[in-house]
Amino acid sequence: MSLLSNVLVAETDPNSAVAESYRSLRTSIRHKRLKKSGEGIVLMIASPKAQEGKTTTLSNLAVTFAQDGQKVIVVDCNLRQPSLHAIYGMPNDAGLAQYLKSASPVQGCTSKAALPNLHLITSGGQPPNPSELLGSPRMAELLEHLKQQYDVVLLDSPSVLDFTDAGLLAEYSDGIMLVVKQDRTKREWAKQAKERLEQSGARMLGMIINK
Repeated sequence: MSLLSNVLVAETDPNSAVAESYRSLRTSIRHKRLKKSGEGIVLMIASPKAQEGKTTTLSNLAVTFAQDGQKVIVVDCNLRQPSLHAIYGMPNDAGLAQYLKSASPVQGCTSKAALPNLHLITSGGQPPNPSELLGSPRMAELLEHLKQQYDVVLLDSPSVLDFTDAGLLAEYSDGIMLVVKQDRTKREWAKQAKERLEQSGARMLGMIINK
């Protein structure tokens, strides 16, 4: 049985003010009306640098969507420093990296989380060529497939200013939210990250101030 991390307050402490903040974030995204008839939406949560709360935000947002009855899948596209498997208490033996490097079906890398309506594709390790894998036609095909199977597809990515990966993922996303951390993120970092994502064609939905 998987052991959920205590950072998943939307599940472990649903009556808290923090959990309510994640539900408010879910509502704000819904008001953007990104969903098209017959398919789900791809959302990426990004941050200028590491350790700004991006993965925690994404993980809790996924829980709130699932609690709302949406069919959700979380994809760990941070092939450099993956952590979603630990948050959801899942193994990381097979996942996105293996799928992108092979001809195996997507079902082989998808896991059911210990929460209703929620699935996960872990990173499957730390491959030596993450940018090439994420920018491949197979990645685009995967996300198109997932949009047909799920209401919400959430992508976790490496930090925007440290790697090119987030810019590649922006091309597949229907919307992006940028997480910044109070008393850590420099204003210039946030500005540069926003500009870099917009140059990749991203639709910026807003900024989340963490802590």
